[in-house]
Amino acid sequence: MARRTLALLIVLVLIVPLAACGGSPVQVATPVNSTLSNGSTAPTAAPAVGEAATGGAAAATVGSLSVAPTAVAAAALAEKESPASSGAARQATSAEAPVAADAAPLPSSAEMGAGGALSAPAATAPAVAAEAMGAAAPAPDAAAPAPDAAAPATGGVAPTSGGAAPSHPSAPEASLKAGERNDNAAFADYLTYLQGYQQTDVRLANVSERYLISVSDDNQRPLLDARVTVYDGDRAIFHGRTYAGGKTIFMPRLFDTGNSSTFRVVAEYGQARAETTFTRGQTEQVELGLRGVQADKTLRLDLLFLLDTTGSMGDELSRIQQTIDSIAARIDGFTPRPEIRYSLVAYRDAGDEYLNRPFDFTSDLAAFRKELGALNANGGGDTQEALDEALYQGVVRASWRDAPAVRLVFLVGDAGPHVTGSPQFTYLDGTREAVARGVKIYPIAASNTDPQAEYVFRQLAQQTMGGFVFLTYQTGANSGAPGESTTLEAGAAPYTVERLDDLIVNIVERELAAAVGAR
Repeated sequence: MARRTLALLIVLVLIVPLAACGGSPVQVATPVNSTLSNGSTAPTAAPAVGEAATGGAAAATVGSLSVAPTAVAAAALAEKESPASSGAARQATSAEAPVAADAAPLPSSAEMGAGGALSAPAATAPAVAAEAMGAAAPAPDAAAPAPDAAAPATGGVAPTSGGAAPSHPSAPEASLKAGERNDNAAFADYLTYLQGYQQTDVRLANVSERYLISVSDDNQRPLLDARVTVYDGDRAIFHGRTYAGGKTIFMPRLFDTGNSSTFRVVAEYGQARAETTFTRGQTEQVELGLRGVQADKTLRLDLLFLLDTTGSMGDELSRIQQTIDSIAARIDGFTPRPEIRYSLVAYRDAGDEYLNRPFDFTSDLAAFRKELGALNANGGGDTQEALDEALYQGVVRASWRDAPAVRLVFLVGDAGPHVTGSPQFTYLDGTREAVARGVKIYPIAASNTDPQAEYVFRQLAQQTMGGFVFLTYQTGANSGAPGESTTLEAGAAPYTVERLDDLIVNIVERELAAAVGAR
């Protein structure tokens, strides 16, 4: 599962700089993840890989649009995924497997914070959190132009709505094609999908109840990177940072809230602070206004590529490499640009040459491309891979900047995680930590992605307010020649198909546009 991932990443990496929307470069801020949210220093030893446990699932933090789910779907999902059926993170019990010397360890139970997960690390400046965006909605405002209209795909694929011409040079025809689904935009359908999944190879998370928390300044403009804490009595149960657009999502059924009917919400940005209370079930909209806020006007972008480099990923790599030159040209021609940093985490599985291999954030694109180009696809064996450990390395251990920024993870893979055993850190903990740090995850499903991987990837996207991206092929196929069709469940609803490089560029553009609109 590796060369495919690498290929996709190379495309993403080179594409990302394309999506710069404005703002002047600044000094790189102090990393936000050098310490855990409880103030302890993040461990540096290599982790052990745990594979043990069945059934139960750890709760996770999430994000989504404020769209009320249908009563039937929500009730069914609540019964299926109630906290009572979800297990908290447990210690790993299996033997250690060979890992890279620089791989990070999983956290101990003592490092887990509110709700059974690590809380957001202390910070001197607010960081990003969560904002919902519609799957078919146009790009936010003139700060970043709307993507090109894509040719309609067959098999239920809808045409892309029109928009202004992009401000970046167009690329030659790319071989890889992809579609995108935003489960937060069609939330009732997503709940139905979750409720209909009958396998036991995933970790359940009850997202059926949600509240959209919005934070704005004196002029009613949304604030990027406002820190939001939700309290159940005196106990903090949720930590988030507002994404571009000034929003985050609180889903109480992911936490141990018992019979609590009222929650207190506190929003902070710099020295400004506001709080309010709300009663469950009365509204899905919670709004807070901060007085005297001096918003940071610098546009920053942190991009991390999380790549599955096991053997099955090799087939897409060469296709992506063919687009590198055109992608680089588009990046060079995109102005103005934000301050951009790149990071990379390659991952495999227990027993392989390495468990995960990180390359921390850098503003040196050439150095990043060199690291990316040095990766090869090998190892694997069984279907599942070390995704839990990879998310810990990429979300918790990576040096995300503390200053306000758009923070994105592009996860490229074709397999889900091991869900047997009692791991100290699961992919659901990864979503909770991403929300606390203001990180969105955009999984990209490569060829031969199976139902378990699709389910997990869509959980990662929905709970961090990202989108689920999937490669498309010829009708009825899930690999081979690129086309406009998919065999995944995500393809049941209308979607648009674009060249993969164009799609990634457009994703970055709309995130930056929302950030500009939020200032």
